[in-house]
Amino acid sequence: MRPVVRRIARLENRFAPQPDFVGNPRGRLRIVVCRMDRALRLETSRCRRTLTASGSLTEVVRLDGMRDALSDADLEKFVQSFPVEKI
Repeated sequence: MRPVVRRIARLENRFAPQPDFVGNPRGRLRIVVCRMDRALRLETSRCRRTLTASGSLTEVVRLDGMRDALSDADLEKFVQSFPVEKI
């Protein structure tokens, strides 16, 4: 009986929703699209972050200009400034 109880507990932990999906999503997909014909303007750039019921975080980043001037840390800071929509 003990192995069955342990197996059920492992399955519950694996498939049960995590309390903090935003901070610890199960899966993450980030798509970055940028314009190549102008310098980067963050004030007109945007990002949409959605969290599905299964816990996957999808981020679509639309940069208005070339990404060359933006470091990875700055891109992460820019993305984090947008709220996460739950669908």
